[in-house]
Amino acid sequence: MANIWNAWNREHYLGLVPWCWIELESAEPPGPFPFIGGVDPEVVASLHEAYSLMQSAIDTAISDVFAHRGPLDDPARRARLEDAYAEVVRSRPHLSAHIRCGRKPDGTFQWEYPHDPAKSATMRYGGLRVFNAVVRQAVPFGFDQTPSQTIGKFIGLLDGTHTAGELHASAEASVSAHAGTLTKFLEILNGIQALAASPRSSLHAHWLSATQDRDVIYLGHAALLYRQKDQFFLFDPWLMPWLAESPIPSLWGSLLPRPSAIFLTHDHDDHVDPRTLLTMPKDIPVIVPSRKNRRALYYDYPSILRELGFTRVIELAHGETFPFEGGGIASVPFFGEDPCDIEMPRNCYLVSDRGRNMLAHVDSGPTNAGRSALTEGVIERLVKDYGPIATVFASQQQLKELRTYAAHACLSPPGTWLEAGENGYLTNTYLAELATTAKARLFVSYATGGADWYPDHLSFTFSRRNPARTALLTANWEPPDALKDKLAPAGCGYHYAHALDIFRGTPDGGTTVVSTGETLFPLNLYRLDHGDPPFMKKR
Repeated sequence: MANIWNAWNREHYLGLVPWCWIELESAEPPGPFPFIGGVDPEVVASLHEAYSLMQSAIDTAISDVFAHRGPLDDPARRARLEDAYAEVVRSRPHLSAHIRCGRKPDGTFQWEYPHDPAKSATMRYGGLRVFNAVVRQAVPFGFDQTPSQTIGKFIGLLDGTHTAGELHASAEASVSAHAGTLTKFLEILNGIQALAASPRSSLHAHWLSATQDRDVIYLGHAALLYRQKDQFFLFDPWLMPWLAESPIPSLWGSLLPRPSAIFLTHDHDDHVDPRTLLTMPKDIPVIVPSRKNRRALYYDYPSILRELGFTRVIELAHGETFPFEGGGIASVPFFGEDPCDIEMPRNCYLVSDRGRNMLAHVDSGPTNAGRSALTEGVIERLVKDYGPIATVFASQQQLKELRTYAAHACLSPPGTWLEAGENGYLTNTYLAELATTAKARLFVSYATGGADWYPDHLSFTFSRRNPARTALLTANWEPPDALKDKLAPAGCGYHYAHALDIFRGTPDGGTTVVSTGETLFPLNLYRLDHGDPPFMKKR
């Protein structure tokens, strides 16, 4: 069983190659919303079924509007939708056991379902699949008798900073049956050519030499890497394995310096990405929104992160701070990007480090009711408590959608499904006021892709590969570049972020954008310890 461990020099560092990745697979069919908390999963299943049964009728109602058979603003449409929904629920006892709905004598519509703060749709992983994009192989591996936490912790060690001897000792330190599973897993990885060994591990030192204290390095989409002295903090890592979405070598977990902590802002897949998080060391703290800030529903970050193998999950409520020497990172309320007004707890983050401040505002913006960090005085209080915020990172997306198309539509009142809801509707006027109130010196537009290695088929990512598609998506948006003119009177600059931009403070309190040339290019990061990838070498 231990023969595989003799395949490498015990003193050599072993890690996953960046063109291979691992995805966990659930032991049982997941429900419609894995890890949604605050409601019994059986209730969610009923809500989702009722919603699904209504879809053909809703599609017909939408088609009638586009066919000019019905007016866009039909005052009777909402009541028809509500009554049809109630009819569906009443005709199915298993639905009416969970959903109370119907027209009251006064004509108003009742719709409610029971909440339970102790319940969430947890999911157990019982297997995984290893992918190699170069050889175009995918190999399944089941581990039903071994906890996914054990597998996740071991994967987190395969970051190229541990020797083969250390990895062997870690596997042998597990329960006997689990040690055998980990060894078999390593055999699978070796068989699919997913591992690389090197006599050195120099990535962390290289990132330190390429950056400066208090730099913010943009990694693509909403992922930021903040350097604090000789440590790094990582925000919203949604990274891409090589060749997964494009032929361009991309930033992947094994090419980053070891983070001292990871900060997650909100529950969307491009901000909480299990595939990326699986590559990370599992002994570091992960800071997430707190259930203290919930209205009713919440995303169960502790459960999903435990399944991935993380052991230090910190729920940071609004106003609380994750401290470090010389400052801290404060949890800031996140508004909007919530077409159905579910209002799950979400965070923005303010980094305050020895008198210099940076705000990761991500996709936050005005809610359907108009509430925002501006109307609620959040930004004013931050400036009062911490001083001017030199750099504001925020999305410029301007998304609205019919609520029936939103991910959580079934958890919202059915009468609203044919109304438009904001899904991150950040106008230039709002963003200009945000930057002005923050007393920002630079506004950075991010969280809409920012690198050509991201998928080019999503409504919130834009790529230079498909300008016609971008033109279609943004045809009715305010031009993003027009924000420059709105920022100028306040002395704030504008920059559209591209992956590996570095944002560095200037002596006058401003922010400049610097380039390290090819120093941090993904291919060159790999070459540091391994030379050219095997598929690039001449035969």
